[in-house]
Amino acid sequence: MANTQNLKPWKAGHSGNPGGRPKKKPITELYQEMLSDEQTVAAIRKAILKNIHGGKSVFVAQLREMTERVEGKVSQPIDAKFGDISELTDEELQNEIQRLMEKLRAAEHAGSKN
Repeated sequence: MANTQNLKPWKAGHSGNPGGRPKKKPITELYQEMLSDEQTVAAIRKAILKNIHGGKSVFVAQLREMTERVEGKVSQPIDAKFGDISELTDEELQNEIQRLMEKLRAAEHAGSKN
């Protein structure tokens, strides 16, 4: 059993992790390091071309992962243009929200297939 005699609770308003969560994940830093090395980039290019010419898509998921971690996810604009919403009835407003949510889901679904 562990000895807990000398343990003290944190003061109110203070954290045991004052620096907070790290800003980047270790895997993101690894990808950035790999992509900053010209030899690694050349090897990745060669592997991509080899697989494209061979009709294989084995690297697609890995490349998407690397890209999203290093550059962030690609934003997908949606059309949300409409007039003054203060003139809409509650039912019309609810229908417009539903339409936009369905459009957003469809765009997300289409993006996950690529």
